[in-house]
Amino acid sequence: MADGSYRRQGNAPAPDAAQVEAVHDAWQDDQAHAFAEPARASAVEKIERALAAARTGDLTEAHAQLTHARSVLEGLRPEALEPRRGLAGLFDSRGRRLKTFRAAYTRAAATVDEVGRELAGWIEGVGRRSTALDTIWAEARDAVVELDAHLAAAARRLTGHLPAQDEPPHPLAARKATLDACRDAAVAALPLIRNTQNTDVRFADLLKPCAEGAVAWRDDWKEALGLSGRKPRKVRPDRERLLRLRDDLLARIDRALKGITAARDRRADIEARLAGVRNGL
Repeated sequence: MADGSYRRQGNAPAPDAAQVEAVHDAWQDDQAHAFAEPARASAVEKIERALAAARTGDLTEAHAQLTHARSVLEGLRPEALEPRRGLAGLFDSRGRRLKTFRAAYTRAAATVDEVGRELAGWIEGVGRRSTALDTIWAEARDAVVELDAHLAAAARRLTGHLPAQDEPPHPLAARKATLDACRDAAVAALPLIRNTQNTDVRFADLLKPCAEGAVAWRDDWKEALGLSGRKPRKVRPDRERLLRLRDDLLARIDRALKGITAARDRRADIEARLAGVRNGL
């Protein structure tokens, strides 16, 4: 404010009175242009770290991997186990078809296992990023408190130093306006950091059923196709069971894909708002 007054906004704790006093007493008239520069730079750095965290590409990568796994699973059609009828069946047999189907399952299971490992990695990454964002949030809040202490000291310094009509503004007034803008940006970033974490939690919740379902599908199909032991067993697979197990995993993937699309939209909005906060400085 032009008159040097100071009014706190936001939910950050008030600066300690002794801290304000120390900043006020350390004032040097020839350094107004760099007043509170470490505090300002610290706030900007926290905003940039929050923006970098929001820009991760894991949602897009997970969507692509799940789409690939879905395509592979859809290619496994249990009806292919049934030999053809009539003349076409003369050179066909259940044994031959089972052998071919087992080979197709083995290839598909390797793909689904790989996707499952990727899912597990992303889920772990969400936990690590959440911890890092907790740190960024706390440090950004502390940067706001530090800026508040300097702004309060600046307001005190400017009180009683209103320039006459023909005098230029005190150089600290312009610096204070810069610090006010930085402080407002840091305050605006705080809820956006939490929004990033909330989106991450939703992302992990979408992936967990797919990761668990992939393991269940692999093991159940392996047993149903007589591949659980050291050597393949002679079995007559239950097509309905195989179809039910496959479709359960497909349904989990479909729910995840739909949720990831919505999460990507939310993440893009958060990223855009954080970028706007940063670029506004």
